[in-house]
Amino acid sequence: MIAKVAGVILAGGKSSRFGSNKALALHQGDALIQTITRRLAGLFPETLLITNTPEEYAFLGWPMAGDQYPDCGPLAGIHAALRAVSQPRIFVCGCDMPLVNRDLIRFLCELPGEHEVALPWLPEGPEPLYAVYSKKALPVIEENLAKKQCKIGLVYEKLLLRKVTVEEILRILPDLATFQNINHQHDLIRLATTGG
Repeated sequence: MIAKVAGVILAGGKSSRFGSNKALALHQGDALIQTITRRLAGLFPETLLITNTPEEYAFLGWPMAGDQYPDCGPLAGIHAALRAVSQPRIFVCGCDMPLVNRDLIRFLCELPGEHEVALPWLPEGPEPLYAVYSKKALPVIEENLAKKQCKIGLVYEKLLLRKVTVEEILRILPDLATFQNINHQHDLIRLATTGG
């Protein structure tokens, strides 16, 4: 078990591109979010689901909390999680990332140093929803949300980051498939055909 880190799934998105609640879309007989909860099971001393519609996810049996800043996207979910958990740090992933990898999660959570965020820095940029956030980041996040500055990138400009490179990731995993997320129906079809 990874000490002093809570495992968090964000399930607050509108799924507008997908056309229905993608967290509940079926993949190999289970809802996507069930696949993720199974992958996180046993890794953390504490888990939390961030959602504003808890009735939809009661079947998971996870503790839940909602956003305090509505309509502010993933940053509000990260904020809500940091406020709700008792652990000093959280690992956050989206409800549409069924290929999250336990070895990479452990690597991200156990990186040494005083950073406030540890996250993969891919060729297309940072991956904010496969990352570790410290409670030390809360004041900056709250300040931005209070000003309705909801873009996560604006927060990164003010925080101490540990950027995890593609080279570091590929020492743990054979490829970057773990970052595949489901935004459209065709993403789900592709996931099924690639054996994810």
